[in-house]
Amino acid sequence: MKSKKRTIGDFGEEIALKYLEKKGYQILDRNFLKHYGEIDIIAIKDDILTFVEVKTRKNDEFKPASLDVDYYKQERIKKTAQAYIMEKDLGEFLISFDVCEVYLENKTIHYIKNAFGD
Repeated sequence: MKSKKRTIGDFGEEIALKYLEKKGYQILDRNFLKHYGEIDIIAIKDDILTFVEVKTRKNDEFKPASLDVDYYKQERIKKTAQAYIMEKDLGEFLISFDVCEVYLENKTIHYIKNAFGD
């Protein structure tokens, strides 16, 4: 049985996925998993390969959800992205590491392009 936190996270990922598709992104993969990390959504638009971390919260009352993507989480995402690029032979693309904050109470999305990088 999935935890409530995981179920909310899955719901947020679905919302983020629809948001990206509306914005013209082509979804390449979801929940790409390696033993050192996972990437929620991998998409491409305008020849930019985008790795998206989705953070879902009830609200942003205490702090923005993106603050949970700390240095260590960023490093795991970057390492996982490198593995994806190697596996799929996608080295020719520019890359972007984005964060999508999904807030359920007020039904808002805050999308941060290039949230972190090299």
